[in-house]
Amino acid sequence: MVLGGFLFVWSVRDITAEWPQIFVGLLSVFSTAMGFGLLIMPLEDLTEVESKNNLETKKHP
Repeated sequence: MVLGGFLFVWSVRDITAEWPQIFVGLLSVFSTAMGFGLLIMPLEDLTEVESKNNLETKKHP
């Protein structure tokens, strides 16, 4: 998310050509969205994952 903010400020402040500014702006939006998605992504507990795997292996020997 920080990278997206940096790219956005850089594209607005320093890039004067139109197309590079558009591409860097889109890249900043993409990296901000990916950062936010990774931030809110739920993580499974390791013991929960191991218990699910043990149950699946017992069902299908």
